[in-house]
Amino acid sequence: MTPRTPTDSLADAARALLGEHDVTDLLARLTRDAVLFAGADAAGLLVRADGRLETLTTTSHAAEHLEAFQSQRAEGPCVDVVETGQAVEAVGRQEIVDRWPTVGPAIVAAGFRVVHAVPLAWQGGVVGGLNVFGREPLTDEQRRSVRACADMLTLVVGQPYRLSTLDFGRSIARALRDRVVVEQAKGALAHLLDVDVSAAYDELVARSERDGVSLTAVAHDVLLEAQAG
Repeated sequence: MTPRTPTDSLADAARALLGEHDVTDLLARLTRDAVLFAGADAAGLLVRADGRLETLTTTSHAAEHLEAFQSQRAEGPCVDVVETGQAVEAVGRQEIVDRWPTVGPAIVAAGFRVVHAVPLAWQGGVVGGLNVFGREPLTDEQRRSVRACADMLTLVVGQPYRLSTLDFGRSIARALRDRVVVEQAKGALAHLLDVDVSAAYDELVARSERDGVSLTAVAHDVLLEAQAG
């Protein structure tokens, strides 16, 4: 049997989101996949709800207990990632206990020696955290896989349960309007820089990546620059 890969997981989740799907089941599958790809033993998902953190799904009773304990004590890896928006990792008994004096001993008592947590980031904010527990440190590839699972979990939680055909059509219309802006900016930038449109588009992409803003935003700036000139 061919081993399941992160690509398989994300493809299955994306396919599910395009049709009728059970949100709870999809969240559970993605969380299990995060454990698999991290070479970990358990995982849990905490989300913001009415001003507090609530457990949304876990892969084991031990993880469920630890996620609930973090919420009750307002301490732990998931609490940290929600507050800071940054991934958290602790390796070894001492580091875990030193970092979380109340929750850390419970993590160690459950048999875990490695904790890795990543935020569920949504439109500039953080809506929750995915926490994986294991016994061996993660590789960079495993960390990327956990992050990818967390991002897909965020999309599952944040996606409207049923997106109407009308709403979908509006989204397409908006994308087409943005495309027109980008095409206009390509022509304007080609004129400003005296290059062909292919090079102008490459420059738009380069500015977008350099400045960390959308391609459409860069295109708007270029059109303003052309008008000012």
